[in-house]
Amino acid sequence: MWQRFKRTPILTADQREICFNYNEAIIWKSSTPINVDHLANELQLEVSAARLSRRSSRFFNNISRRSHQITGPFNSSPFPIFRLSPLGLVFGKYSGKPRLILDLSWPHDENNTSSINDLIDKDECSMTYSTIDQAIHTVLKTGPKAFLCKCDIASAFKLLPIRPSLVPFYGCHWNDQLYFFVRHPFGGRSSPRIFDCLSQALEWILLNKYHVQYCQHLLDDFLTVDCSEQESLRTMAIITMVFKKLNIPLSPSKTIGPVTSLEYLGIILDTDAFEARIPVDKINRMCNLIHQLSRKKRCTKRELLQLIGHFNFATRIIIPGRSFLSYLFHVSCSVDELHYHVRLGKEARIDLSMWEEFLTRWNGRSLFLESSLITNVDLCLFTDAAGSYGYDGIFGSKWFSGNWDDDFIRLAHHKRNITLLELMPIVISAVLWGANWSRRRIIFYCDNQALVYILNKRRSANSIIMMFIRRLTLLSLKYNFHLMALHIAGATNGIADAISRRVTVCTKHLQFSLYSSSSFNFIKKLTRRYWLLSLAPSTRRSYATGLRIFQQFLFFSNIKRRLHQCFDEQTIQYFISYCIGVLHIRSSSIRSYLAAIRYYCLRIGRTDPLRHSNGTWKFSVNTLLKTAEKFNSRSQRHRLPICSKLLSRICHKLNGSFFDIYWDSLLRASLCCAFYGFLRPGEFTVNKFNASRNLTLSDMHINRNSATFHLKRSKTDRCNYGVYIRYYRTNNCLCPISHLHTYIKHRSKLFGHLSSNSSPMFIMPTGRALTRTEFVKRLREVISSFGINSSFYSGHSLRIGAASTAAKAGLPIYLIKILGRWSSEAYRRYISVSSSTISNAFLLMSKI
Repeated sequence: MWQRFKRTPILTADQREICFNYNEAIIWKSSTPINVDHLANELQLEVSAARLSRRSSRFFNNISRRSHQITGPFNSSPFPIFRLSPLGLVFGKYSGKPRLILDLSWPHDENNTSSINDLIDKDECSMTYSTIDQAIHTVLKTGPKAFLCKCDIASAFKLLPIRPSLVPFYGCHWNDQLYFFVRHPFGGRSSPRIFDCLSQALEWILLNKYHVQYCQHLLDDFLTVDCSEQESLRTMAIITMVFKKLNIPLSPSKTIGPVTSLEYLGIILDTDAFEARIPVDKINRMCNLIHQLSRKKRCTKRELLQLIGHFNFATRIIIPGRSFLSYLFHVSCSVDELHYHVRLGKEARIDLSMWEEFLTRWNGRSLFLESSLITNVDLCLFTDAAGSYGYDGIFGSKWFSGNWDDDFIRLAHHKRNITLLELMPIVISAVLWGANWSRRRIIFYCDNQALVYILNKRRSANSIIMMFIRRLTLLSLKYNFHLMALHIAGATNGIADAISRRVTVCTKHLQFSLYSSSSFNFIKKLTRRYWLLSLAPSTRRSYATGLRIFQQFLFFSNIKRRLHQCFDEQTIQYFISYCIGVLHIRSSSIRSYLAAIRYYCLRIGRTDPLRHSNGTWKFSVNTLLKTAEKFNSRSQRHRLPICSKLLSRICHKLNGSFFDIYWDSLLRASLCCAFYGFLRPGEFTVNKFNASRNLTLSDMHINRNSATFHLKRSKTDRCNYGVYIRYYRTNNCLCPISHLHTYIKHRSKLFGHLSSNSSPMFIMPTGRALTRTEFVKRLREVISSFGINSSFYSGHSLRIGAASTAAKAGLPIYLIKILGRWSSEAYRRYISVSSSTISNAFLLMSKI
């Protein structure tokens, strides 16, 4: 009888490959949360249980007949020791969906008898649920118009069987017969934790085995976020396949995606508008409850707590609303019992009206806030007030200034509250400039401790201050920013103090004069950053490798000195010898490592360790480098050129049938553009696409007879001014204009929705930008079809071939350098002289 209940939905013997390497320790620990021996000692007698109401009899009978969750009925218990717990049927408050509950916390009020849940370790079954903030943070990292998918496991707890030795303790009594749960029920302390272990395993499989970009779960709900629709479709296909292999059913009605807007954890995430919002039905429900309570002078504690629960949910999106919950909660705590009445005073009604304005005016919407914090110093924002002078504020080059009204000053002094004076210019600055703070998390430095507390809590006992706080809160919702405060000593708040006393302050120096220490640290960070920006990314990587090799040499040579003390000439000689004799590094790599050492020395203000003051190499260093060149055993990397003749054969081969119509048109266009534009591989292929750096459709302007590419960055364009590459019609099989028109036509048919100006120039059928690896791989496939060894051809072969073809055609040197964007004599290394050219030279020499 029990064999069919031992089955699990996961056939581990058949699915070892999917689950391989997953750590099962946590699942094993959580699958045995009940001390069976202790439970048996506690339950020597059968305990009668409460019965289910008649209203739910049909629902229970359907479950017992059709579901594998329950076994029975039994006229008497098949177990010598067992426990019966009460049954309950809970209906969804708004959905009306019924859910069967086994009350394993019963008995609630008897000290002599332990419940099942009492005997389950609370700490082992505690868990942390994922939050909506984690999902929003991922959408922020992915960017606007990210694609979302959501799926839900059907009959979640029913998938997991109860250990057979524990089944006797999951019994219930119905219609004078006994039933026992063989699958985890609702109402057990361990059920969520055990099921979450299954969900964790599924998430691990998706992330580590199938490399899904992002996945998070809350029990049976899974959410994925992807950059493009194609990747999102792939993710949904993977999820469907994995769950099907593991025999885990998905709920069809709750499987959604890929979409740019969906509801997750009760909040709608919209990546098109880049916002989170509360669903309309929840907003209407809260507004109705607010209207009901607003008409009453008193309400029960239960009614008020119900509304507070809705408000607490809304604060996930309406962050400023948290400040207007504390007083309502304080009112609810004034009585003990839920049916007791509480008085809704003026402050409570004002808070309710604030919530109504939150929900109706902004419809529960909130743009995604930036995850990073920014201070008012970073924004160049300063405000202050002085009782004898007035109030002022500065935001960059903008400012305001005003004098106190006599009545306002008397009111502030009567209340003995200078905080009111300090708060007013902050509110004024939010009115004037709050639109410029959108999506910011701002830390405002303030030398008034009381104001810091009020700004953070958004509460005050002073009714006038609360008027300003409410206005500031509404402004933060209107312009979508979040303001926090941090206390600093008045002595360090010099700029704000000077502003309020009408001392002239130069706005260009505002950012650096608030704190002398932090300003200096800021300048140091800027200096380090600008030093790094002086180098190209590839040079930075090369220099980092050189310094790392040098530090390893110091460690293995037992040279116990600080790094900046090891740049003497003798140590440099030892390092060169170490690279030659121990690491067997080529002389070109050694020169690169020495350049890194020289760069570091000059950066910290030391003298050049490699050259004399007149720029000549030091004799010892130069001699050892010449020696290194003699030890170069490896031959130069040989790259053959793709000249016009071979390129013509390649374009003829790519006639639409070699790969497919789209791939062939893409390769023809990219090959001809790279050839005539003398392009480097990294200028038209990418590993990770970035619209601000790589070629996009907006960078191409094409007409009938010509085209122009705008390269935003290139190897020789150190200042990133950009360079324009011009193409013209050639009226032959290598014409870049005709191949570009053909490629754009096929691209528009296949990816009409991806043809935005910010999409990649050359895009693969998968929707991703053309990568260097894929380009070279397919280029070599075509060349191999001619019976040619393609291993000597690479992405740079086109640039080499273009230079060689130009030289063979007799183009002057200055024009070759312009076409190839060479500023030095490096172009000579790109001109390859063919054997036929040398043979013709021999013939010409023989005629003299």
